Amino acid sequence: MNTSKKFIFPFFETICVENGLIRAPELHLERMRATSLKTWGKFMHTNIFDNTDVPTHLCSGITKLNVFYNESSLEIAFSIYQPRKIEKVKLVAAPTQLNYRHKYTDRDVLDNLLNQSGSDEIIIVRNGAITDTSKANIVFKKDGKLYTPNTFLLNGTMRQYLLSKGEISEKIILAEDIHQFDAMYFVNAMNPLVNSCKYDCKLIQ
Repeated sequence: MNTSKKFIFPFFETICVENGLIRAPELHLERMRATSLKTWGKFMHTNIFDNTDVPTHLCSGITKLNVFYNESSLEIAFSIYQPRKIEKVKLVAAPTQLNYRHKYTDRDVLDNLLNQSGSDEIIIVRNGAITDTSKANIVFKKDGKLYTPNTFLLNGTMRQYLLSKGEISEKIILAEDIHQFDAMYFVNAMNPLVNSCKYDCKLIQ
C-alpha cells in the first residue's frame, strides 16, 4: 500500500495564521466544501476550524497551517512560515496533462516544471495566455490599475478575496503582452497583496 500523503489525502489547504488567529477560514472551508462535493458528493469537515487550536509557541507572527484531507478524515500541521526569495522568473509552457483546478496534494507536474526551469519561480503559459505561478496567482499592475488573469489554474482564496473587494479585476493577459505591465505581484493565502513583493515584468525570461 502506498502511504504517501498525496495518496492518503488527495487535497489540502494552506492557511495563514497571524498572531494566533486563522485568516479567512470561511474561504478555505468553502473551497474544501466545493472540492468535496464535486469529488465525493458530500462534505464531512464542516467544523474543523472550531476545533483547531494554534500551538502556543506559534501564536505570534505568521504561521502556516496545512490541512490535508480526504472524504472522511484529515490531518493538520502547523509550521513556521519561511517566505521564498524570488529573483529569477521564467515563462514556461503548460504540459497537456496539467490539471490543477482543485488544490491537489499531488503537485509533481508543477514541482517538476519549476525544478526543470532553473529559476526561482515560473509563470505558466497555456494556449498563449498567462495562468499562475507554481504556487500563487498573479496580479499585474498597469497605469495604477491591478489585473489578474481570467485563465488561472487555481482560483486561490486570496485571489477571490481581492476580486470580491474590487481591488483587482480579471482580464485575458497574453504572454506576448506581459512586458507591457509595470509590475507584478504573486499572491496566495500566505502572501496578501499588501505584503507581496513587487517584480519588474521586464526582467521575466
